[in-house]
Amino acid sequence: MSNTIFNSIYFEDILHYYEGSIIICDNTGKLLLCSDGTCKLTGLSREKLLNTTMQQLVDNGVFSNSSCLDCIKQESENMSYLILNGDPEQGIYAYSVPIFDSNHKLIRTITFSQSERFSIQYRNRVDELCRNMQQTFNTVLNSKKKHSYIAESPSVKRAFDYAKKVAQTDASITIYGESGSGKEVLAKYIHENSLRKNEIFVPVNCATIPEALMESEIFGYEKGSFTGANKSGKSGLFELANNGTLFLDEIGEMPINLQPKLLRVLETGEIRKLGGTTTKKINVRIISATNRNLLNMVKEGTFREDLYYRLNIIPITMPALRERIEDIEPLINFFLNIYNYKYHKSVTIDHSYKNAMINYAWPGNVRELKNAIQRYVITDGMSQDLLVGPSFTPSHEKTINSETEHILNDYIYEAPNVFRHFKDYKYNCEYQYFFELLKHTNGNVAKIAALSGLHMSGIYKRLDTFKLDPKKFQK
Repeated sequence: MSNTIFNSIYFEDILHYYEGSIIICDNTGKLLLCSDGTCKLTGLSREKLLNTTMQQLVDNGVFSNSSCLDCIKQESENMSYLILNGDPEQGIYAYSVPIFDSNHKLIRTITFSQSERFSIQYRNRVDELCRNMQQTFNTVLNSKKKHSYIAESPSVKRAFDYAKKVAQTDASITIYGESGSGKEVLAKYIHENSLRKNEIFVPVNCATIPEALMESEIFGYEKGSFTGANKSGKSGLFELANNGTLFLDEIGEMPINLQPKLLRVLETGEIRKLGGTTTKKINVRIISATNRNLLNMVKEGTFREDLYYRLNIIPITMPALRERIEDIEPLINFFLNIYNYKYHKSVTIDHSYKNAMINYAWPGNVRELKNAIQRYVITDGMSQDLLVGPSFTPSHEKTINSETEHILNDYIYEAPNVFRHFKDYKYNCEYQYFFELLKHTNGNVAKIAALSGLHMSGIYKRLDTFKLDPKKFQK
């Protein structure tokens, strides 16, 4: 057990003074530590509690069920409602958090619990209490827990170095990059290197919240604000992130009518809940991200210009995976280790196939690579076509090469029957080459990148020069 965490004076104070229950278990559910509040809640001595397991407490009727055991089984956070000692009047809300080691192996869980009676008594503060639980967890562990990232390519190293430099300020940051390129990883890195690193980090994807609910989710609402609203009202994500960092992913998807309210928060540091008449001061650092061109959206009238300049104080671009080839092999090995461990396997990838993956354009970026490796491990590498598609696997390399050679022979190496200026001949050959590639791939630029060995950005430039639209070749 880590002395640097559990033997600290600070953590002992938490165990003693925290009003609810804190239970720390190993990966089997055996109790390692518990707070004074746990003894008070269960009526059992610390000595008795520390000589038992969560499963035994459930079997003995102390708890009706266990969020800790569900957390261990799912290897993810879990919030549950429990009955204490078989008495329906003694309800408990429990929130369990998993802790992993550097090899992503579950080693412990921390469970925070609070009686329903307490929650009812302070129902207007329930959301704030949940935030405080998470904040306590972050405070204790954040100095030891750092989100890993892989940066072998110069462009990504520059992005992270720059992010670390600006992290110490509270200036608004906007991260630009394609979907799946790692914008949230960079946002977490900024938070972990900021003065708010011991506070909460709240990510929200604006594209996943229905427009009708976005205002109430982000800013909260007062009781009776609308039909179906919680009778006691609800705190929004800004309140949840108070003193910490709010990460607004896909900020370009925020409705235009909601943007002035976000702008007001940035300018005044105050929020007003939906249906509210008063404002509340908050202290939140905003990091936003998008895969869209916000400046073009400003010109189109779909994004407010004043909000753009407030969010875009410090812009950072996260390169696409095809632009950081040096990172592909380390990422392959990283995800391969994770999923081999998760699924209790020892799948490997042969050299030729790994090279095919490195040369693939990865239009879905790191997210696509991660999912591809997961599929590969699950299928024991039996079907390599499942990884990046049949057109890019080593088993098809000879076919691909012969097809490419056929195009080259027919349209590049064919001797002209009439001598022309070299530039004209070169232009015509390149035009015909890309025209045939578009026909062959049905306008799939990612496949063209794999066949030609060119980066997609270069291909798009050439297609633009030749006035060739890939969409016209799609079937």
